[in-house]
Amino acid sequence: MIQCCHFKLKSVFIFVLCAVFFGTASAKSNHKDMPTKTLRSMARAYMAFGKYEKAHVLAEQALAQAKQEKTEDGEMALCLIDLGTVYGYEGLLSQAAEKFEAGVELQKKALFETHPYVAHTLRMLSDIYRRQDKLEQAEAVLSQAVTIMLANCDLHSKEMAPFILESAKLQFAKGQTEESLANYQTALDIYEQNYGLQHLMTANVLEDMALLYMAQKDTEQAGQLMSASLAIKSKIFGRYHSELINSWLTMARICKYQGQPERCEYYLAKSTETASESRNAITMARVYEKANQIRREGIVASAINGG
Repeated sequence: MIQCCHFKLKSVFIFVLCAVFFGTASAKSNHKDMPTKTLRSMARAYMAFGKYEKAHVLAEQALAQAKQEKTEDGEMALCLIDLGTVYGYEGLLSQAAEKFEAGVELQKKALFETHPYVAHTLRMLSDIYRRQDKLEQAEAVLSQAVTIMLANCDLHSKEMAPFILESAKLQFAKGQTEESLANYQTALDIYEQNYGLQHLMTANVLEDMALLYMAQKDTEQAGQLMSASLAIKSKIFGRYHSELINSWLTMARICKYQGQPERCEYYLAKSTETASESRNAITMARVYEKANQIRREGIVASAINGG
């Protein structure tokens, strides 16, 4: 049943991308003839496949067009939020924060301040603040989001899972490992119960938990969790896909600290080769830098251990 759902989901993405490709071919570069909603849908389709460079162009065009047409607040908010999402994926955190901040204010005007959609945008903004190491701001914004959601649903409902997960990430960043692990486990239980053992979100939580165990130097538990996560993601994306690069890098680091240099190099090679195939200079630079960092960490670890 789960595999059937994955097949249907991939079919929907393929259908959307076909519409993107044929629509782009017929309209050539004249995206001005397309509504902002269509441009945003195209950008989201590219994001679903990790094509962030193309998503970036379309999301920026959608926002520019929305400003030119002086579109209504709700659509303008979504244009800002979608562009902020792309920036977040690309690691452009300052730009992402700026777009989310503007987007959520317009969203409050278009809907109302305690609408669940507002809560989700605040959660995404909290994620950006956390990644910027602005932990106090992240906590304040996430607290607002959780308060809104708890007024609309039960704590252990599937709607709360993304907020519990973000709480776990924030607690991990603050060094509160026990609280973080408890929230990761709660989020994992909710995802498994509602979406199954082979869902992408289940795999993502397993990977987050692996990072926590790595921070505690429990490489055995981290390795088990990452293996389970990669098994799920490989079924979803295939054996070689850009969405697996960060997971391979994490697995490489685990193997390095487990004293398995051959397996480490195997995962590093997969990461760098797949990044090279993307022909995205920013992605390639980031992946090669992380790969070299992992190799240097291994040298330091060996020196510390008297190797």
